[in-house]
Amino acid sequence: MRLINFILNSKVIDVKMGSAGALFLGAIVFAVNYRYGWEPGLVAASKQALYTFFIGGVMTKMTENIVLHITHRAKALLLAVLLPTLLTSALTFGVHSLKGTPEPFISTIPTFLFAPPGFFVWAWRKRRQMEGR
Repeated sequence: MRLINFILNSKVIDVKMGSAGALFLGAIVFAVNYRYGWEPGLVAASKQALYTFFIGGVMTKMTENIVLHITHRAKALLLAVLLPTLLTSALTFGVHSLKGTPEPFISTIPTFLFAPPGFFVWAWRKRRQMEGR
């Protein structure tokens, strides 16, 4: 029970956003790889979902921490989007390059497309909350 409370109240991972991202990107990666059969599609989707839950949750929390701790607003927003996007895109490609994903590059494209706007909206929202707007 302590572990569950620790994870849910963590300053390191955002469980809610990690879960939402896992379902969303897992479904997309399944669709991309389904033409190779349901089993390869499921393997790729499972890797994406598990990866996104943990890494996406950590990257979302990183975005929040960056945008809240850098004083200059524009610089904070830029870094809060750029750093997690580059890191998560590289890690996603690495995970899909491991054996089992038929289309590793194409499986990485959804992360590269959806991560920047997602991180931006999250950073902008958290910054506005901090500034009391």
